[in-house]
Amino acid sequence: MSLNLKCKRMLILGFGTLFILAACAKRPKGAQGDPAFLRGLIYGVLAPITLVLSFFNDAVRMYACPNIGRWYDFVYLLCLSLWGGGSAAVGGD
Repeated sequence: MSLNLKCKRMLILGFGTLFILAACAKRPKGAQGDPAFLRGLIYGVLAPITLVLSFFNDAVRMYACPNIGRWYDFVYLLCLSLWGGGSAAVGGD
């Protein structure tokens, strides 16, 4: 079952609009004491537990904001990919 040309164009337009709007989003800049590399690593490892706790407690969040920036994001997502199986899940028998 394939999508017709009009439906494909609408999907591309919708995703394009979403990406443009996401590019406009701002976040507060981190300061000296805000989470950085090591906290990103810890929070990424604890993310599944934090997700479950966040269902029952509004004070618990999955992601620390503001944070120092790119290194926090990098190790947080790296640890999340380890929970999801990373690239090992792709090469099954």
